[in-house]
Amino acid sequence: MGVILQDIVCSVNIQHNCIDLGCTNTGQQPVYQEQTLTSRSRCIVQHKPTPHYILNVYSIHNYDYICLVMPDTLHETPLRVTNVAEVRALAVQQMREK
Repeated sequence: MGVILQDIVCSVNIQHNCIDLGCTNTGQQPVYQEQTLTSRSRCIVQHKPTPHYILNVYSIHNYDYICLVMPDTLHETPLRVTNVAEVRALAVQQMREK
């Protein structure tokens, strides 16, 4: 069974939960910039397998679509955000200014 392109309504960003899973650095990898080797390096991470990921359910761009598939337990507004609409409007304004 394949995915039909017209059925895709948005994309979501999920993150692997390395902290709780205990993923480890296994080495270093050189960093290239425009096909040129630099003096910098970055860590190589050995991720542990998991079916659980972190989803940004408060994404501004696709919030309406994400909200439709979120479990009811995640529909509560965090205590630190008292006016979600105001925060969202301010974020949109700041993006437009940039």
